[in-house]
Amino acid sequence: MIYWDNNATTPLAPQVLEAMLPYMQTEYFNPSAAYAPARKVRRAIEQAREQVAALLGAYADEIIFTAGGTEATNTALAQFSNVLTLSTEHPATLRTAKGEAAPVLSNGLADLPEWKEALPGHDGVSFAWANHETGVIQPVRSLSSAAEQAGARVHVDVVQAAGKVPLNLHDYPIDFASAAAHKLHGPKGIGCLYVRRGSSFSPLLTGGAQEDYRRAGTENVVGIIGFGKAAELALAAAEQCAAMADKRARFVAALREAGIEIVVNGAAAPRLPHVLNMRVPGCSAQSLSLLLEPSGFLCSTGSACTSAEPHPSHVLQAMGLSDSEIRESLRLSLNRFTTDEEVDRAADIFIRVVRKVREVQSSKTGPVMVYR
Repeated sequence: MIYWDNNATTPLAPQVLEAMLPYMQTEYFNPSAAYAPARKVRRAIEQAREQVAALLGAYADEIIFTAGGTEATNTALAQFSNVLTLSTEHPATLRTAKGEAAPVLSNGLADLPEWKEALPGHDGVSFAWANHETGVIQPVRSLSSAAEQAGARVHVDVVQAAGKVPLNLHDYPIDFASAAAHKLHGPKGIGCLYVRRGSSFSPLLTGGAQEDYRRAGTENVVGIIGFGKAAELALAAAEQCAAMADKRARFVAALREAGIEIVVNGAAAPRLPHVLNMRVPGCSAQSLSLLLEPSGFLCSTGSACTSAEPHPSHVLQAMGLSDSEIRESLRLSLNRFTTDEEVDRAADIFIRVVRKVREVQSSKTGPVMVYR
């Protein structure tokens, strides 16, 4: 199987599973208990906190473990009363933030003049370091600095960026940041919220004293240990992550050499090295993906959080694509374990599928639709 939907979730790294197993079997103690075995679990949690902090460029005491990126984002947005965000944001932001969504340019980057003009009246801003559909990397320093100058606190969603590009949150005027383990070969159901030292903060979940009274509820010990190990591995694999851009380019070159016309969405902007959001003019993405699947090639026609919804991608709409262009758009996302051999096989399969669609498609038949 060729799994190229890693923006939806990544396979669990073997070392992560190995690190988690003892806490599923023998080290099952509640870390809030006072006896020695529980204190050992508590120390393991704090080690994981340090590992995650190192990946994000933060202090360990700035990391609050959550049930995932969505909870972390919701918690951050609860700190603001009026939020300025971008029109291409993840639903966890757009459906939670109370405020205005600023436009983006056709390449997916924020329209900085419009952003600055919209800032007055907002006490908080929220935007993704890198987009979940296109991989477009926003001008983080410009956006966050403008917000700081306007007196607004800053939340940045680094769910897709963490483990793919170097991060040092302390280098920016960022108050809050959300991340998730399952995007970097860690387990699902665990994430974190970065809260910069000195930033005022009110917990979303209240009750016990867990997470220093900042997030109540018995800790997901297994998930936390897995997140810590995944963060450690991602930090050590920076060169592998950067090399994903070469593999993406290899795939694109193979398609173009075979005469397959493609258009890359967001090509004119900086992008994450592993993401390729593209369209084959005249071929519906749904038809291509349904023909790719029997060949063992799995990819996405949109983000995992919106694929069940019938309306077109709001991200691509915000970038100015037409409905027909959006219906042609596929999201391919590699991971750091992707090999050149896998890229070549993926290209062969993709070329074969496009040609198959082309064989039966004409100006008389119109676009080919494939049904399960």
